[in-house]
Amino acid sequence: MEFLKSINSTEALGMIGSFAVSPKTEAVLIEEACGRVLAEDIVSREDIPQFPRSLVDGYAVMAKETYGAKETSPALLAVTGEIKIGEETDLSLAEGSSIYVSTGSMVPGGADGVVMQEFVRKMDDAVEVTKGVFRGENICFKGEDIHNGAVVLTSGTRLGPFHTGILAALGISRVPVFVKPSVSIISSGDEIVDINVMPPPGKIRDINRYTLTGLLGRRGAAVTFQGIAADNMKDIASMLRLSKDSDLILVSAGSSKGARDFVVAAVEAIGGSILFHGVNIKPGKPTIFGEFEGKSLFGLPGHPASCVLATVRFVLPLLARLAGERDYRPLTANARLSTNIPSSYGIEEFVRVRLENTEGRLEAAPVFSKSAVISSLAMASGYVIVPDGREGLETGEEVKVYLFD
Repeated sequence: MEFLKSINSTEALGMIGSFAVSPKTEAVLIEEACGRVLAEDIVSREDIPQFPRSLVDGYAVMAKETYGAKETSPALLAVTGEIKIGEETDLSLAEGSSIYVSTGSMVPGGADGVVMQEFVRKMDDAVEVTKGVFRGENICFKGEDIHNGAVVLTSGTRLGPFHTGILAALGISRVPVFVKPSVSIISSGDEIVDINVMPPPGKIRDINRYTLTGLLGRRGAAVTFQGIAADNMKDIASMLRLSKDSDLILVSAGSSKGARDFVVAAVEAIGGSILFHGVNIKPGKPTIFGEFEGKSLFGLPGHPASCVLATVRFVLPLLARLAGERDYRPLTANARLSTNIPSSYGIEEFVRVRLENTEGRLEAAPVFSKSAVISSLAMASGYVIVPDGREGLETGEEVKVYLFD
């Protein structure tokens, strides 16, 4: 496939999105489930709460007997008992009476409201209610949070701390999740050296290994670094073979149409195939997508900013599917552009921006820099897309910012 016969980003995302994936499943302890992707629907087998609970300290009442109560005309109710937190009770409320309850304790039968203790005046064996309650006020009824038989979490959900709280409420200590996708990273280039080496003139430290590991690792990937491949087809092909058991293979650098760029040739030499080479975007035009033994493979640009933006735009959606995640959507924010962004007509451009809060409104300030400059990424909050049919974006224009975090 000849480079520069570029497809657009929509076509590229379509091809990536149609690549078949078959994530495996496993069960993990609930303490390890946060950040993982749920592999099965979770169906409740019980009501939560299992009994009507008081949400405050106060007096369980029949709500209708408190209607119209106020400081100057309180409702007088007898106190016929107390229910402590954590104890089971068969107490039932009679007309004209109340029972003291604590936050979290059972509510007696017949009660349909709880008056906060701040709104009662205590007497010897009665209380004066100085503020009425409506039916259901300050009570969480049986099954009101989660009812028996309800689907509370669906397969494909990336679990957060609140999801694990639901699992805990249901007594689920082992959670079915998808296995973390395995990713192999290969850095290529005769100019690349390990970060522990002081680069001699003409060489640079390996940056992309670490930015890629961070981007993929925080999305739940199990990352393996295969090494730095020299600028020759044999070395790259050898490392590709070492990566054959990974779910996803990433090669940084070696994707441009230069005499020393061997990724395409290496993939084809080991029996893989190239699905596209070149996307009509800036930066990141030489991005490669292919397959090797049924596994997906990306050849990413070598310049750090190009590598990161191609990864965020094209690799992360596929990684989400490999992780079992359903309906992956990047985080975005709407903002007003603070400065004009010039662009070339006919190519889709990703421009890094920094979000700033100006008078209570988000503004996006462009971070202009070359694709080889890594510091611009650390200064940016995300990026905006200038469509290929525009010659830029104007100051004050509302834009969608695709966030890095």
